[in-house]
Amino acid sequence: MTTKHLTSPPLATVRLIDEKQNMVGVLSKNEAIQMAEDAELDLVILSPDADPPVVKIMDYNKYKYEQQKKKREQQKKSAANRVDLKELKMGFNIDQHDYSVRLKAAMKFLKDGDKVKVIVSLKGRENEFRNIAIELIRRFQNDVGELATEEAKNFRDRNIFIVLVPNKAQKTQEPPKKQDKSAANEVSASV
Repeated sequence: MTTKHLTSPPLATVRLIDEKQNMVGVLSKNEAIQMAEDAELDLVILSPDADPPVVKIMDYNKYKYEQQKKKREQQKKSAANRVDLKELKMGFNIDQHDYSVRLKAAMKFLKDGDKVKVIVSLKGRENEFRNIAIELIRRFQNDVGELATEEAKNFRDRNIFIVLVPNKAQKTQEPPKKQDKSAANEVSASV
């Protein structure tokens, strides 16, 4: 193996930690390099600012690999907890069917635990109908109901929007149970 020499002022002595995590003590730089070569491992400076600098005998490639592995694990965990922001765009004069499609999509996103941003864009003269757009967003928020709470809103610019965040209690609830088919298929025989 090779020894790792970092460019730093000449070191007369170093504090050495061996491959078994044992503190060897203060040695000359040449003795530490010799011990690393005897163990066929790398000599890595851990703390160059300490007096004397702290060095460790280790397999540097294995150390780098383990660091990368830990980083990947952390990224996987953060990806699992990530909340996506879904955007739904509407015009202020949206048709009832289109509105209901957007409402269903928002409810699905909220049940999945994602944030929903509802945007009503006003272009040119449409800006005169700002009150209708604000009323549309309020109606949308009311139709979503207890499924979400408001996190942020902006009713000033051309893009009027509201960001809805799923309620915590909603995630823990179980989906509603379906009715028994036998009860739905019963026919009353009263004459």
